Amino acid sequence: MGAHMTRQNIAERGEAENRPPGGAAPAAASVYDSGLGRLRGRSAETTLLTSLLLDPHERLITLTGPVGVGKSRLAYAAVTALTRDQATPLTLVDLADEPDVGVLWHRLGAETAEEVADHLGHRDMLLVLDNCDPLVSVIAMDIAFLLRACQGLNVLATSRRSLDIRAERIVPVRPLPTDVGSASVEVFTDALRPYYHTALTGSEGQRTVAAICAELDGIPLAIEMAAEAVGTHDPWAVLVRLREGNYADRRRLRDVPDRHRSVADALRWAEGDLTAADRRLLHSLVVFEGAVDLPAARVVGELDVERAALGVESLVHKSLLLSVDGRGGEPEFRLPHMVRIHYRKELLRDAERARHVYDRFLAYCLDFARRTLDGLRGGADRAELLTAVRDRMPDLRQAVRLLGERGDNDRLLGLLTALAEPLLSHGLGEEAADDIERTTAAPGMGGVPAAEALMSVGCWALNRGETERAERVLDRATELTVGEPGAAARVSGLTGELLRRRGEMDTAATWLESAIKELDTLDDPYGAALARRSLALVRVARGDATAEEPLQRALNELPGRPAGAPGQAGRAVPLIRADLLIALGRVRRELGRTREAYDTVREAMRLLLTVGGPADVAEALETVATVAGAEAADEQRAVARCLAAAEALRRRYGLISDDLTAVRTLDQRLREGMDSAALRQLRAEAQQSGLRDALIVGLFARPPVTREVAPRAAEWLTPRQREIALLVADGLTNRQIARQLSISEWTVVNHLRVVMQKLECTSRVHVVRAMQGAVP
Repeated sequence: MGAHMTRQNIAERGEAENRPPGGAAPAAASVYDSGLGRLRGRSAETTLLTSLLLDPHERLITLTGPVGVGKSRLAYAAVTALTRDQATPLTLVDLADEPDVGVLWHRLGAETAEEVADHLGHRDMLLVLDNCDPLVSVIAMDIAFLLRACQGLNVLATSRRSLDIRAERIVPVRPLPTDVGSASVEVFTDALRPYYHTALTGSEGQRTVAAICAELDGIPLAIEMAAEAVGTHDPWAVLVRLREGNYADRRRLRDVPDRHRSVADALRWAEGDLTAADRRLLHSLVVFEGAVDLPAARVVGELDVERAALGVESLVHKSLLLSVDGRGGEPEFRLPHMVRIHYRKELLRDAERARHVYDRFLAYCLDFARRTLDGLRGGADRAELLTAVRDRMPDLRQAVRLLGERGDNDRLLGLLTALAEPLLSHGLGEEAADDIERTTAAPGMGGVPAAEALMSVGCWALNRGETERAERVLDRATELTVGEPGAAARVSGLTGELLRRRGEMDTAATWLESAIKELDTLDDPYGAALARRSLALVRVARGDATAEEPLQRALNELPGRPAGAPGQAGRAVPLIRADLLIALGRVRRELGRTREAYDTVREAMRLLLTVGGPADVAEALETVATVAGAEAADEQRAVARCLAAAEALRRRYGLISDDLTAVRTLDQRLREGMDSAALRQLRAEAQQSGLRDALIVGLFARPPVTREVAPRAAEWLTPRQREIALLVADGLTNRQIARQLSISEWTVVNHLRVVMQKLECTSRVHVVRAMQGAVP
């Protein structure tokens, strides 16, 4: 069915073959001309639709999709492709401007569907009904009747919603892809006025346009409107305005239909079938920036399960709500940008109603935060919880902003405290940290919750090497915990960790020992465990052979039940245990027991498969790399892959290694022993790895081969190197050695690196052992 038809020969054929009893010729789809513009990125859909039109079993095909997605253009492209080779009568009717069933039959030269059926009989005809949205409920049964009565009739319809009759084959028209170089970007370029094309030069301009297309969900009509705004505004300014919810008000081309003059015009034209319940639910869902699921619709819409399901289904059916892939196979839905902005503005006209809806939204976000915190404390799958937070990040960011604007600091702090770890782990660290600091500095804010929130910021800052910020927030936390001995002791423990990372080992040991004593007295095994972890690392840095003891005690005393305390101590027990095991692996490595260190870190990595965060995983990978075997070529490659995965995580999340000396020594060995191209390839591959993939890489590292240090190796050192090595053996830090020898600390570091290479030592403890064997 089909023919090679122009607008003229369509009309002529209608006069010759399809003239109904009244004698009037059917109107030949005057809308289908070059004014529809170019069809971009729809070749596969055009081919599919053309094949469906050729299938005699497909009597009714309805193209559905949101406003402006390109249903009419796709229909025209498929009909054009079809009629190149076939010769079947074709009638095209656009119902956009005259949505009246009488007009439809009149354009077909009849008064009723029955008259059309009598005239047509069983002759072949393809009837294209474009923009039949307003008449769907009126004409559906008439179309069903015509399909039964006229065996040669086939219908192609375009509409936001389907006709819902048995003969119908629904073909959803999806939004266009939006990455750089995609069809969406081509649509934008086509609509851009020629004298503004310079705005798109360069990769930055192309990325901005791709971001505009993504913001607009890949819907061509919205993209064209945005492109027409470029000129007085550059693409970046247009993107900013869109993110603020403002569509540019620009005069469109003269021949653009009135319903496409603006977003509001397009949506108002299509909302004739919108019920009061639909509108109420829309007003509830527009507060979400991201996808929503049925529970969210229930809470914010104040609906029971059945009414929420029916309401969501109605909006999906009318192409106002798009179905998207949810986590774990659960259905989720998203409002297109133009729908969300239009109906949000409509909601905001009723200030009282808007306040109530946003209150429900904030309640939902706070409940989500509490459930996430309970899951993290209860040992639930940490990766899954953090993924859920990432998916909800646009809405959580909006909740933080709203609570801040309202001055609701209590609830804001509750939200930030509950989500501190996920927020700080998902690229919002700076923003979340600033919010926490600002909120806790507000008048009247204080107590343990505020202090615990600041401790989360302190941990985040330490992992990034921002010691000044860590010191600032911990000083504030100390002020807030006066009279709260448990919280104050936890702050002291973290302050000890800060001092350790600064290299002030003696002062750190004093703070940590005091904190551990207080935490033991208060029976807080979680806080004490973390303080003992720091103390063990202080001891091993000082060459203390008892460095392992605090970790062994912490592991023995750590309860098996979920941790209930907030902040650091509120983390799931498996994560605390993993942190202790990583530290124990580092200590055993420094003590020369590399095989034990290897086994210990692998045990930690197995725990981190379900509970690990970026900082924990990166430290575990570095530790296993520095103790694994790296003699044979395949062993070196496995170790290099571990180190590359750790480096990729640290770059991605802005983290600084706490084990720089060992890591740099190993990195230098790998650079000397491996091909540089192979190392670059491993680093490139690591950029694509997630946390779990990185851990699996670490678990495949080979165990180490233990070797003894030659007792007379110290004879290979220069006098200055030997002098520094002996001072290390006496337990002095680099800073203390520098002061004693009147040289810079950096000079000490350089000499010590050479000493470790000559003695084949991987740590200061190995240097101590080598020198003790060399000196009677």
